[in-house]
This record gives sequence, C-alpha cells and structure tokens, in this order.
Amino acid sequence: MIKNYLTIAIRNLWKHKLFTGLNIFGLSLSMSICLVLILLVYDHFQYDKFHPHGDTTYRITTYTEGQEGMFDEGYATSSLLFKKHLIDDYSFVKTGTNLNSDFRGEIRSPHKILNTQSLYADHDFFEVFGFKLDEGDPNKALSDPFSVVLSRELADKLFPDESAFGQTIEFEDHGSYKITGIVSPVNEHTHLEFEALASMSTLPILAEKDLISDRYDEWENVWDNYNYLVLNTTSDRAKTEQIINEIAQANLEIPEDRPNRVFRLQALNEIVPGRIMSNEISFALPWFILAFFGLLGLIVLITASINYTNLSIAKSLSRAKEIGIRKVNGASRKQIIFQFLTESILTALISLVISVFIYRYLINVFNEIWIFNQVGITLQDSIGTYGYFILFTIILGLFTGIGPALFLSRIKAVNSLKGSLSKSFTKRKSFVSLFTGKRTLISIQFCLSILMLVTILILHKQANFLVNASYGFNESEVFYVNTHDHDPELIKSHYSKLAGVEQVSFTSHHPAVGRSHGNRAKWKEDQEPITLYHFSVDPNYVDIMELELVAGNNFPKASDQNEKFLIINETAIKTYGFESASQAIGETLLLDTLGLTITGVVKDYHWEPLMKSIRPMGLRIQPERYEYAYLKVKSDDMVNEAKRFENAWIAFDPTREFEGGFLDEQLDEFYQFYYDFGDILTYIALIALSITGLGFLGMVSFELKTKIKEIGIRKVLGASFKSLTFSMARGFIVIIIMSSIIAIPFALWVNSLWVNEIAFHAPIDATIIIPTVAIILSIAAATIISQVWVNANKNPTETLRAE
Repeated sequence: MIKNYLTIAIRNLWKHKLFTGLNIFGLSLSMSICLVLILLVYDHFQYDKFHPHGDTTYRITTYTEGQEGMFDEGYATSSLLFKKHLIDDYSFVKTGTNLNSDFRGEIRSPHKILNTQSLYADHDFFEVFGFKLDEGDPNKALSDPFSVVLSRELADKLFPDESAFGQTIEFEDHGSYKITGIVSPVNEHTHLEFEALASMSTLPILAEKDLISDRYDEWENVWDNYNYLVLNTTSDRAKTEQIINEIAQANLEIPEDRPNRVFRLQALNEIVPGRIMSNEISFALPWFILAFFGLLGLIVLITASINYTNLSIAKSLSRAKEIGIRKVNGASRKQIIFQFLTESILTALISLVISVFIYRYLINVFNEIWIFNQVGITLQDSIGTYGYFILFTIILGLFTGIGPALFLSRIKAVNSLKGSLSKSFTKRKSFVSLFTGKRTLISIQFCLSILMLVTILILHKQANFLVNASYGFNESEVFYVNTHDHDPELIKSHYSKLAGVEQVSFTSHHPAVGRSHGNRAKWKEDQEPITLYHFSVDPNYVDIMELELVAGNNFPKASDQNEKFLIINETAIKTYGFESASQAIGETLLLDTLGLTITGVVKDYHWEPLMKSIRPMGLRIQPERYEYAYLKVKSDDMVNEAKRFENAWIAFDPTREFEGGFLDEQLDEFYQFYYDFGDILTYIALIALSITGLGFLGMVSFELKTKIKEIGIRKVLGASFKSLTFSMARGFIVIIIMSSIIAIPFALWVNSLWVNEIAFHAPIDATIIIPTVAIILSIAAATIISQVWVNANKNPTETLRAE
C-alpha cells in the first residue's frame, strides 16, 4: 500500500513540474535556515550536561527588590556565606561549592607571563561539577592554601617543554602557588569557563596581609562570589529559596535609602539558555535571542508552507477529476488524505536533501559572524542533529500537506467528473472561501516579508547611526596600549620617543563601551547620595580626547595635589544641585568619605554606550588604576603604525603579550552586534522574499492559466499588452496595497518598541518606508509583467480552439 502511495506521489510530482519545482525550492530555502536555527538552539541546550548532579544543582542569584521581571537584570553572584549556613543546618542540601572571581591578573612562570581571567574555588568543586583531572587528586587538589589547578591549555603555555604538575607559579603580588592538578580538556559546553582554579582557603591569608579586601566574605558582598548548591531532590527548591531569603533577612544590613535584596535559585540547566545576568562567569546567547531566532525561522517556514497550500489549492482544478475517479473506484476520504500527505512529506524530504547543501554554506556564514566568535559559539552538527532534522522534515510535510488534503478530499465525485468544481463542495461558500482564502494567504506572505524588510532596514540604519555618531570626544588618531601594570612614567617615556606620537595619556577605561568605577557621592550633607561614575585619568586626557571645558580648568600638569581634584560633566552639575557650571568650580564633592575639589566641568559626552542616557560622570587622577596608555598619533600611514607600536612594546617588555589597537576600531567592534544581527536578518529576509516571490510567481501563473481564454478573446478584440497587464494585475495590486497598509504601520510599531529603548537612535522615517514599498512593488511588477507577457504572446487560435 505504501509503495503504491509513493509511486503515485512520484508520478504526480513529476507530472506537475512547475508546481513541484516551486514548492521544493521554497521549502529548501526555508528549511536550510531552520536547520541552522535548530542546530543553534540544540547547541545551547547541551550546556552543563556532563555534571554528576546536574538535575539538582542550583545557583543562588541576587535581585533588587521590585526588579524581578522577565527582562530585569539580576546578578549571578551572592554572599559567600550562604553555602556554609545551608550545608551545616539543613539536611536537604546535600553539598555545594563556592567560587570567587578575584583570581584575575598576571600569572608568571619561569618561561612566560600571561593574563588570566580565572576563579578561586573551594575543595568541593570537583564533587559538584564533572571536570576531570589528567594529573592530581580531585579530592585534595584545592584543599591547601596557595594551591592551583590549571587547564591543560594554560599549563602547556606556561611550561611548554616540561610537565606543569608540581611546579610553582607567581600570581600578581600574592605569592607563589603550587600546581596541584591539570584539568582534562572539556569537549562539552559549560558556562563554567576558566583557565585556572586557585584554592579558596588562600583568601583569608591574602586578606590578613591586606593583599585583598577583607570584605570578600561579608554578607553585604554579593558581587564577587558564586554559590552552587546540590539539593536532595528538585522538590526542595522552593523550600530552600524561602530559607535563603530568611537567612539573608537575618544577616544582611541594608541602609534605609537602598532597596532590599531578593535571592532566587537558578537551576543549572536554566543558566544556558537563560536570562541575561550581571557578573556572569561566561556569556552565551540568552533565551530571548534564541526565541527571536526561532520566531524568524517560523516566519520563513510559514511563508513556505503558505506557498505549498496556495499552489495546491490553485492546482485543485487540474486534480479534481483525478480525485473523482479515485472516489468512483472506491477510494475513501481517508485514503485520499493519506495520498496528499504522502506527496507533501515526499516533497519535504526531497527539499531536505537540497536544503542540507544550503545549510552547510549557512553554517560557515554563521560561524564567521563576530558575535558568535566573541561568545565562543561554533556550530557543529552530528548524527544526532540529523535525526532531529528528519523528524522536523516529516512534521513539516504533515503541516504543509494537511490543509490542501482536507480541502481537496471533500470534492464530490459526481460533480468533479462533470467539471463543476463549485458543486463539489457541500456548500458554495466553501468554494468561494477556497479562493478568497488563497488571496488571504498571499497577503499574509507579503505582510511577513514587509515586517522583515522594515526590521532589516531599521537595524542597519541604527548600526550606521551608532558607528558614525559623534561621541563628543576624539576617537580618531588615538592608539591604546594595555599597560599591564607597568609604571606609567616608564611607558610614557618609552612611547614619547617614537616619531608621530604627539602626546601620551592614561586611563582606566575605554569611553563609550560601558565600563567605569562608581562611588556614592553628594555635595551637601543633607543630600541623598547618588552614584558618580568616574574614570581614572592623567592631566593629558582632556587634551588628547579633545573634551570641551565649559567652566574651570584642566588638572594642573604637575602637582602633588592632583589626586584631590575632580572634573565632572554637565549632567553631574544638574544631578548634585548646582545652579551652574561656574558655581561648581572650587566646591567639594564627597565620594563616600573622600572629599574631592571640582576643578573643571566638561561638556557632556558619551562616556557610556549610545544606548544609554548620559549619567553623572567624573574624571579623577588615580595612577594605580591606569589600564591603558593613549597615544595621540599623527601619521599618513596608520596601517603600519599599529605594527610599529607592537614592536615598541616587545622592546619594552618581551615577556608580556602586546594588547593594543586604534580606539575608533574598538568602538566599531563594540557596535558590531547590530551589524551581525542585521546580516543574519538579511540572509533570512532574502530567503523569505525569495519564497514569497516564488509563491507569487506560481499563483500568478496558475491564475493566468485559468484566464487564458479571456486573454485570447481580449487580444482578438484588439487589447494592447498594457491594457492586458492592467486588467490581469488589478486583483494582485489590491492585495499588495492592502498588505502594505496593514504591515508597514505594524512593522514600524513593533520596531519602535526596541528602538525607543536606545537613548540616542536614528529616526524611523520615510527612508524606511519608501525602500520597503519599492522592493515589494518591484517583485510584484516583475512577476506579473513576465507572466502576462508569456500568456499574451500565445496564439489566440491555439487558446480558443476548443471554443
């Protein structure tokens, strides 16, 4: 029986080549992008699958009370003391482990000096998580103070010609650490990315020596530590969460002027994919971006499915007699439905074969996208993923075929054999709805295409606006070099000797990318303190960055009192209650308990990303916090300057890796996210437009075939090609106009929801609407004119012969 269904399906697909070709090509395009998105989603659901207690492991997260909504930002960190209280006092907490994020900085071996972003971990780490050691005992590796476990990759870098196990390394000025374990390479995804793990028992000793803050283990410190708990069962989650908040309420001392904190348990499998959290150990695409990609794939798939439904209904006239004959010969409605579903599934499977070739190309495209490289995503398929692809294809075949199958199986045998299709349905309105529904589906296709087109144009416009916007400071001809904690004066002396370097300055942060220091500040004693964000800079910074002073002066060029001065922006003037910039000069602003004298006021500039409104900000001198040297460069050959500055660094310090580049390139890279999303959307939209165009081509072709005699009669009566085109196109033009009227305002409204969240953005105007309408009309016009031309050039004597 199945063999007969397949034989008939193949025969029908071959007989109707245009119908088959349009459907297979449309489904192949849509399936290729869906396969990539399936792989992306599948990839993100494979995180942290190798840990022994994965189903019952939870992380304690921190929220500000009143900000626990779906998109509100929480913190992946919490107080170090939670784990001890819970394990000691509650039997339903089986075990747990703590991590601390302060193991960051320079690691030195006799052969190499490297920067690391790693963690402190307590002795239970390898009991909770499934990492294995190539060398060392997981039960003892992190027990003793000043012991460290290295990844295999870092161990090979630090000790390229000998075993690292048992050796010692230096970390910053904290002393010597003994290497007590080498972690096996992890071939599976995990949010716990680290190069090294130092023993948590080291922290009390470092705090006693004043090498780190002694506040690392206070209840109020919810910023630096991570708590992971293993519960007996998942049903203990709610109870544990309640107890955590009771413990916090009993121990946390929160000032009255600050909101309370709320603590939540986050399951290990909720971290990736999960919500965006501050202080994350690593970054992966959050759930809503995956959902966004899934929605795009669904839109493309719906477009292709509409094509199949439309073309199947349009072809119903030619298959009516076939269905009638089958029913006369005893075929049941169920058998006819099964036949149509067999054809749709076979079409989908053929499309899968073609789509795999397109999919392989798209994987390479996605893997080259900057944001994927930054996040560490590399799309790689496997035999298992192809199983999901086949399952997806069968479901798609059923989904696309069920509508036409139910419609066409209702045809009555007697009426279909007489050629009266309208009587083949139980009610005349069913026949009418068949063809009005067909036009509705075309309208939906165009609406979806317009939505995607508008989104793409807005994304690219925003990206161009953000990259080309004026930040209010000089970002061109400025080269930055990471100081690696060297004496600023030595770096300044070294680079000032180079030709083309006009000036050297220092800063703790890059502007316009979102990082800064911050302290609670106030002008008067009776004021509520408000956070003042600040950069640590030197006196040359204002000149090199070409910041405009609206009042007061720059820092004195050489003064022992410089660290007592502060330059603020115009927003800070309003925030702290000064009537004018000139009034603020000479006044003292209290940062926590430190009083700083305001020596100057600069015009507001975008020290944070353009997505944010300008907040109160200051510049102060703290040489111990300098991270970058800024070189003001004058040269006609900027390309070779970077190499020259790198060589200068190697001569200055051959043991540390050079980190530097041009500031404007750093800013461009920061906003590359928008370009990447625009590129992804462009690929998807091109596929959606192609599918819509193919579907429209098929619909116009079938529609004109039903009017071939009308076209012949009009030609005999002297109709011109122009009048034929207009008369045949009127119905389709109405569809396009109505689709545009509905879709464009909706698309603009939907996109305004996210655009308006960006503080400084490009306007949504006619430059978005006009290209959208022009592209849609061009596709429609080219399709209609070409098909009218084909049918109008047929000899009327041939088309009217039967009359």
